[in-house]
This record gives sequence, C-alpha cells and structure tokens, in this order.
Amino acid sequence: MSLPSATTLNPSDEELMQRVADTDERAFQTLYDRFSPPLFALLRQMLDDEKDAEDVLQEGFLYLWDRAKNFDPSRAKAFTWATMIFRHKAIDRIRSQGRRHRMTERAAIELPTLLGSSPAQADDEASAQDHRSLLAKALQTLPSEQRSLIECAFLKGLTHHSISESLGLPLGTVKTNIRRGLIRLRDILQGGLA
Repeated sequence: MSLPSATTLNPSDEELMQRVADTDERAFQTLYDRFSPPLFALLRQMLDDEKDAEDVLQEGFLYLWDRAKNFDPSRAKAFTWATMIFRHKAIDRIRSQGRRHRMTERAAIELPTLLGSSPAQADDEASAQDHRSLLAKALQTLPSEQRSLIECAFLKGLTHHSISESLGLPLGTVKTNIRRGLIRLRDILQGGLA
C-alpha cells in the first residue's frame, strides 16, 4: 500500500481550482476554507457592511463554482483570479446600492408631482422623508410578484427585457405586472395622501 503524496494531502490552489472545474465538491470545500477568510476581509473593507459582505461572498463562490472551467493557471494564480471575481462582485453591489439610493430619492422627490399635488420644496427634507416612508410602506402592500418586479425596474434600474431574461418570465408578463403594480401603488398612495 502506497502512502498519499504531498500534493494529494495538500493540493495547490490551482490544483483545487481545476478539480472544482470537474465539479469536485471536496475540492470546492477546501478552496472555500482557504479563500473565504481573506476574501471576506476584502469584501468587508470594500462594502463596509458585514451582511453585504456575506451576501457577496456567497454570490462570488457560486459564480466561482459555475465558472471554474474558465480558470487558466497560465494567466493567473487561483487566488488572484478569485480575488478579481469577488472584487467585481463587490463593485457591482456598490453600484447597485447607489442606483437604488438614487431611485428611492428620485421617487420621493417626484412622488407629489406624479400624484398631482404640489412639488416638494427643496429645503423641505421632512416632507421628502415622509414621502420615502409612505412609498416604502405602500410597496410592502403590493403582491410580492408586483413588488419584486417594481423593485427590479425602479430600485435596481433594470430594463423590462433584462428582468424578463433574468427571471425567465415572458416580457409581456413583466410589463403587465409592473404596470398593474404601479397603478395599484398610485391608488394606495393617493388614498394615503388624501
């Protein structure tokens, strides 16, 4: 009986990545154990939020599992390649949060105009805050499918076409549900502001 070699007991990151490309779950677990602490530290530093860092860590490892076949050891070390993936995921999250914040701010400012009331004064921050709160509460009353589609379109800034593709829904269904949700949202908000 032969003894296991050193590489079998302690394979390199590159060997593990190639085994992950062959859907080796043990290799993936070992790679996760090695990479997650430094990658999580990077994500926490970039995102300045532990929950977001955890979410992006999970997204990144799912992406790594799906794309391990794309890893080329002649072009980069496995950890360097993984770091770039996680860095891009964190940047995407930061951009998404910025879009969501801008869309929420814009919706709060435009809400009175959309509902036919007088526009909010620029210096009336309390009024804008009330509108944001009212909008958030109104969104929660919508059916979950309409709410999630409206959030994708207006808070995440996605097009109807990209929503359709990412959720696997017909484009017409996406447009109809968003339109119905907006009409219902308008009715709720008009009732709340009356």
